[in-house]
Amino acid sequence: MLLNYLKIAVRNLLRSKSFSAINIFGLSVGMTCCMLLLLYIRSELSYDKYQEHADRLYLMAQETIVGKGNKGASMEKNSTASAPYAFALKSEFPEIEQVARLWINLIDDKALLQIRENGKSVKAFYETKGYQVDSTFFDLFSYSFTEGNAHTALIDQHSVVLSEELAHKLFGNGPALNKLIRIGGTSGNGEDFKVTGVYRDESARSHIDAKFFLPISAGWVGGFLREGKVDFCCNNMFVTYLKLRPGADPGKLQQKFPAFMAKYAANDLKNVGFDKKLFLVPVPDIHLFDEINTIVTPTNTTTYLYILASIALFTLLIACINFMNLSTARSAKRAAEVGVRKVMGAERGSLIGQFLGESMVLSLLALSIAVALVIIMLPVFNQLTNKSLEFSELFEPRIILTFVGLALLTGLLAGSYPAFYLSMFNPAQVLKGKFTNTLSAVALRRGLVVFQFVISVGLVLATFVIQEQMRFLRNTSLGFTQDQQIAISLSSREAHEIYTAYRNEILQNNQIVGAAGTQYYPGINNATDFLLYKPEQTALNGQSVKTNQVDYDYLQTMGFKLAAGRMFSHQFPGDTANRLVVNEATLRKFQIPLNKAIGQKLNFDWQGQTHHFEIVGVLKDFHFENLRQTIQPFTFLLNRQPDFNYIIVHVKTANMGQVLGFLEQKWKTLRPDEPFTYTFLNEDFQKNYAAEARTSRIVGYFTVISILISCLGLFGLAAFAAQQRTKEIGVRKVLGASVANIVLLLSRDFLALVAIAILIASPIGWWAMNKWLQNFAYKIAIPWWVFMVAGLLAVLIAFITVAYQAMRAALVNPVKSLRSE
Repeated sequence: MLLNYLKIAVRNLLRSKSFSAINIFGLSVGMTCCMLLLLYIRSELSYDKYQEHADRLYLMAQETIVGKGNKGASMEKNSTASAPYAFALKSEFPEIEQVARLWINLIDDKALLQIRENGKSVKAFYETKGYQVDSTFFDLFSYSFTEGNAHTALIDQHSVVLSEELAHKLFGNGPALNKLIRIGGTSGNGEDFKVTGVYRDESARSHIDAKFFLPISAGWVGGFLREGKVDFCCNNMFVTYLKLRPGADPGKLQQKFPAFMAKYAANDLKNVGFDKKLFLVPVPDIHLFDEINTIVTPTNTTTYLYILASIALFTLLIACINFMNLSTARSAKRAAEVGVRKVMGAERGSLIGQFLGESMVLSLLALSIAVALVIIMLPVFNQLTNKSLEFSELFEPRIILTFVGLALLTGLLAGSYPAFYLSMFNPAQVLKGKFTNTLSAVALRRGLVVFQFVISVGLVLATFVIQEQMRFLRNTSLGFTQDQQIAISLSSREAHEIYTAYRNEILQNNQIVGAAGTQYYPGINNATDFLLYKPEQTALNGQSVKTNQVDYDYLQTMGFKLAAGRMFSHQFPGDTANRLVVNEATLRKFQIPLNKAIGQKLNFDWQGQTHHFEIVGVLKDFHFENLRQTIQPFTFLLNRQPDFNYIIVHVKTANMGQVLGFLEQKWKTLRPDEPFTYTFLNEDFQKNYAAEARTSRIVGYFTVISILISCLGLFGLAAFAAQQRTKEIGVRKVLGASVANIVLLLSRDFLALVAIAILIASPIGWWAMNKWLQNFAYKIAIPWWVFMVAGLLAVLIAFITVAYQAMRAALVNPVKSLRSE
């Protein structure tokens, strides 16, 4: 019997080629979208799951409470802590088996790696994603070493562990073990390091996207730790990981943290006027822990995954709706078959099984096409989502079972209503030719068309709003000159030393408006802050203020706008590291009127001493972070020592390539063994919106796909509507109806359904996009025109789709139309 059902299913598919093609194509495209998005979601959920001790690994994070002496204390969750916490926790709690710290070098954004071989030229590279860790790091985290021993690799202060990718880049295909690398900048202080290990790169599945590891005892941070000037309150720059013993309860351990803080940290925190609360985050949960923006790498949000899952579900639902609509519309063609089968003794259950089987066959055919489409589209999808999903993942047993299950579920979902609807026909009525589509079936089809276009119009609205917000992010004035600003990295001690000479050389070019050094610049992470307070207050009233040390001409080079006072200048020899230029947000935070700001004193306590600062200038507010955050207090200090991480070069030219060539030539004159690297400031700032840009692209592409699938269904329904009204069309043409009248007649009902969908989708879309916009401190007001354009677009696409079929029917000779009946 099953073989018989299969034969009948195949015959029906071949008999109705257009119906089958629409359904198979629609389902395969819907499945392709769903499968690609499921692969992406699976990838996001799999971060750090591969770790051998994943269930026992935890990040020790903290919540800092600042301004306890003020009415409104601020609280901020951070992934980094002070240096002593790790080993103090281990000594205090037997539940903790091992600990390790990771230090992210925020002083240099990259490290200079040099290979010096006898008789050969120096090979020099800048590399990012290098981290310094305790020697215990590989006791916690599982890395597959191809060379060296993980447990002893970082014991020596001058050892380095490389990823396979970096090892091949530096040493080719030969062994890297025991080779020497000179590492510049604050990571290595220009010293030689021996390669003690090479590991397979797992960064695509880990929140730690490392290309190389150095001991935490090396470089600047090693010297800092050896000085012993560490406490439990300040210098919160170490990511602290704990590995619990088997059976240890993390919840009970966390309950002991307040007593630990009272014992170890209370005095240090009291001196600086803020408090801390410790809490644990399971390492496999870090990537989606969106309460902290960055934990080594930027975290993602589960909301984003819900959006993608919804798009996947809705795209597949639209394809399923097409199947249901076309199947019920064609019910008249299957009615006689059902009548005969019932007269011959077929039970309703067997008929339901037959029709469900047909939908399953069609669904499995669509699956085979979808798998081929996924293989073809995966490279494009990887580029779209900035992922590295591989073909091999498609053939993992769990993935295969998931996709087959998805196909069967799709077949069941799409075929359920048609199966139950067709199986309930009265055989006597059907065989007498008295079968008509029931009102409920027609109403359901119309309802499903409305639902399809509600989804499509909603996605169109989302696309427009996201694109408008992205345009707003790109074009909003940031409060400084961001165009034609070049940021040149000074990532080694030698580069720091040539700063003054290099600056003087490049300023001789009349296409360069200005050049100045800085520790940070807008758009990148500014890691330094001071806890400032007024002289009449105490540290308990302190407010956290971001701080940047700059050269004399930096503020002018960046084009900041002055609100009061002055900027740093060579004309004022008294400008020292104790003079401040602040933004307007700083004045608001300390409730200082603008007309009384100049000369205002602010204090900062550090290592038992009080440092006094004086405000000499106030800048109009500017965005140093992305537009998700409100503008926060910011201060500039003058650094009269030429010790900067970057030099910002403001150029005015129509030939950027020529200026860049000039900058590189001058660099090579002074530093021939060090690569010249630069970025454009405006591009760096836009990198902060990479996630939003990715969302915009994904929603845009899948909106087009959802509209395409919806139109396929509408195309099929219009064809059947025209076929059912063949005689009516013929009569109307004989009575003088024009082609336009016939097109309007057949299009009117479908356009009414689209109009209803627009009315439903508009408020839902407005609500959903308003929720999304709440992620931004600075955002657009949703413009009225997006609803009009989305609605007109939906009506136009639906009209074109239906009108094609309507015109075909209208152009048929009425004699043929009437004869067909």
